[in-house]
Amino acid sequence: MHPFATLLLDFFEVNADVNRGKEMSAYMKHIDEFYGIPSPQRKQFAKDILNAYGKDALLDWQEIILTLMNKGKREGMYSAIEFAEKAHKHWEEDAIDFLTILIVHRSWWDTVDALAPLIGIYFEKFPEKRDEYIKKWMESGNFWLWRICLLFQKRYKQDTDEQLLYALCVKLADEKEFFIRKGMGWALREYSYINPESVKDFIEKSPLSALTKKEALKAINRRNHS
Repeated sequence: MHPFATLLLDFFEVNADVNRGKEMSAYMKHIDEFYGIPSPQRKQFAKDILNAYGKDALLDWQEIILTLMNKGKREGMYSAIEFAEKAHKHWEEDAIDFLTILIVHRSWWDTVDALAPLIGIYFEKFPEKRDEYIKKWMESGNFWLWRICLLFQKRYKQDTDEQLLYALCVKLADEKEFFIRKGMGWALREYSYINPESVKDFIEKSPLSALTKKEALKAINRRNHS
């Protein structure tokens, strides 16, 4: 096992707070077990280990991530995702398949939403892969992959592909799944900071759920009432 992963997992075990871990697990609908370690403490220790080993540890990102996601509790998943982002300069074209494994591994909104910007980074790095994987994920029947399709552009700002975003929303408009309706609204709200009139017009003309519309219009309504 890579020394970075060994030290981080040992830290998790030594600093585990059983009661806090149970509370965190309950909050996350028992999707996973938790050590009960606060995020700032976890992130600082991971940073200290990386500084001690140097940036060369990032070259072993896939090995380290596999260990953290398979041997650690939920905090192991969080650290795995953060490590993947730190290593993005070392991603090659096939990194998307590894990132997909992370998405579907013990999927819940916390990890999926943290991975969405990483997928955005990947598609910026390898734009020729975007349409292939969006098509594949939309045909997968996996609503977490659908949520990734909706949210991967959330850091794109003015570079958002409006046509793609709206097309995905229309395609998923009839879906009853809460995380899709909420995610769709979130994606539209993020874009509304850049192009509010376009988003408002799209919402008015599209058969979106009440939840999606409510989420999408939050920023626009706040601006209109300020």
